[in-house]
Amino acid sequence: MVDYSLNLQKLLNNYINNYINNDLIKNILINKIILDSRKIKGKHCLFIAIKGHKKDGKNFIKHAITKGAAAILTYPDNITSYRKILFKKNIPIIYLPNLHKHISYFAGLLYGRPSEKIPIIGITGTNGKTSITNFLMQWLYFLKKKPAILSTIGNGFYKKLIKTNNTTDSAVKIQSTLKKFIDKKADIVIMEVSSHGITQFRVANIIFYIGIFTNLSRDHLDYYYNMKNYELSKWNFFSKYKIKKKIINIDDNIGYKWFKKLPNSIAVTTKKRVINKSNLFFNAKKIIFFEKKTIILFKSSWGNGKIKINLIGNFNVLNIILSITALLNLNYPLKELLKTASKIYPVEGRMQEVYFKKKSIPKIIIDYAHTPDSLKNVLLTIKLFCKRKIWCVFGCGGERDIGKRPMMGHIAIKHANYVILTNDNPRTENALNIINDIKKGCKTLKNVYSILDRTKAISYAIFNSHKKDTVLITGKGHENYQIIGNQILNYSDYNTIQKILKKY
Repeated sequence: MVDYSLNLQKLLNNYINNYINNDLIKNILINKIILDSRKIKGKHCLFIAIKGHKKDGKNFIKHAITKGAAAILTYPDNITSYRKILFKKNIPIIYLPNLHKHISYFAGLLYGRPSEKIPIIGITGTNGKTSITNFLMQWLYFLKKKPAILSTIGNGFYKKLIKTNNTTDSAVKIQSTLKKFIDKKADIVIMEVSSHGITQFRVANIIFYIGIFTNLSRDHLDYYYNMKNYELSKWNFFSKYKIKKKIINIDDNIGYKWFKKLPNSIAVTTKKRVINKSNLFFNAKKIIFFEKKTIILFKSSWGNGKIKINLIGNFNVLNIILSITALLNLNYPLKELLKTASKIYPVEGRMQEVYFKKKSIPKIIIDYAHTPDSLKNVLLTIKLFCKRKIWCVFGCGGERDIGKRPMMGHIAIKHANYVILTNDNPRTENALNIINDIKKGCKTLKNVYSILDRTKAISYAIFNSHKKDTVLITGKGHENYQIIGNQILNYSDYNTIQKILKKY
């Protein structure tokens, strides 16, 4: 493993030389950048103190010095201030305006500019990021490659994922993880790029070989306040970041608008859309759905043919054709991709059917759907094969976008026969208030039940449903925790269902 280290002056060279001339920082060696003062170990750590969503790193500078930080990098209180340097116990404290914008650059420099050494695929959009990331990992593995991913359900290699707390990690963690992937001989990296990751400059210094846009629908308005701001965050990825090839889902109206603005972008569609002859494209002309598989007849710039997948739902069709388009742009032969497509399996917590030895149970499906659009897509997919009634168990997260709650209530009662409202991650918000917000969108409250305890809600749906019904449990998917109040509790929908079925 290559050990990277730089002296502090070289690390900050582009940003401080014209403003700070101090020979002392030339002799300070840095081999690690730390954002959490508790994680400082050794003599060569640079502590970066920035203002976070809940905490301000400046409040931990003293602790960082006590822990042995070699230097501190922070922001001036007045953003127009000149760069300056102070010393505390012979430790330099360097003030840099717009510091948060530069962290990805500093980390990239320290860890050897990893994104210049390996092709990286970045996937952004409201829904589908996790599925496409994991489909690409599987597909590349089946093609005898060694892909690595940074994903909502974990970072790492095929069947060797390490759980992570964020869809897109900190700028420092991303660069250091890319370095580790290269050290472990990864061929390619696929990463989810969240709107927060873009807005907060976490991927600002990453070079992407391919960027994929999935779709845009309501989400995160507690952070962005309106759809215009949310759309802009995604647009910035394609308009301002270094991306060699841009693959756009033009079924999505926002995607189609962007496609027409982005020269040489690549169109992926299941519809009849106007595409210039100069643009590469992949068009699913006909889709045939079966209960457990789908056949896609397509035309494309790489040839025509048929894809057979053991996945269902129109959203998975788009996820697959976006994935295959990315691989075709990496020059993988179409013939080999079609051969291996049927090996791809559903992602944990995404349209995941829960099986049990007893055959007399209803069909039970777990999905991560927590936006109006994703809930609608999953329910419409279930309607394709459900033999009888649909039960929908869901809730909404506390301290998050309140406006989407009635929208999800409206969708649930429209497409499901029975709706059970329950806790998702209420956090410190009153759980009944969340459920009442959801109910506001329900045209009728007939067959709508409120059971706050999630285990009891799932149990009620399973025990009261018919064996030919389908029980859909959404919102948490792969998550193995539940946040109630200020407590993070061990909880998994999958494990809960297994325990309930043992009593069935």
